[in-house]
Amino acid sequence: MSDYDVLEIGGLDQWKDYAGGRAPGKRFIDAELPEQYIGMSANALAPGGESPFWHSHSQLEELYVFLAGQGQMAIGNDVVDVHAGTVVRVGQNVMRAWRALPDSTEDLRWLCIRAGGGPLAEVGKDGERDGDRPFPWAS
Repeated sequence: MSDYDVLEIGGLDQWKDYAGGRAPGKRFIDAELPEQYIGMSANALAPGGESPFWHSHSQLEELYVFLAGQGQMAIGNDVVDVHAGTVVRVGQNVMRAWRALPDSTEDLRWLCIRAGGGPLAEVGKDGERDGDRPFPWAS
C-alpha cells in the first residue's frame, strides 16, 4: 500500500461550475484528500465576481497562485493587481479579500495553499535523492 491519493478536479475552465463547497467556484481539496499538514482550494470567479467576505487566519499562512484572468486582492489596507503568474503570500492575522475585474477576458482562477505549524526552516532539508533509480518511462 502506498501513501498517496489522486483526485481529478477537472480543467481550469470547469472550476467555477463546482458547487459542492462553501461557495460556488471554491473547492476545498483538503476536504476530499486526507491531507495532514497543508490545505488547498481550487478557485474560480467569473468577471465581476468577488469574495463573499474578508477573512484572516490566526495560525495559517496562505499562498495564492493565480493561473488565469485578471483581478485584485485586498490585503489589509492595500490593493494588489493579480493575473496569471502572480503569487501572493498572506501571513497570519492579515485580512484579505479578492475580486475578478469586470473587464477580465476570462475567469479569475487560482490555487490557495494553506499551511501552519512550525516554520519550514525548523524542518530543514528533509528530502532524499536517488540519482541512480531509472524512470519508469525511460526505455
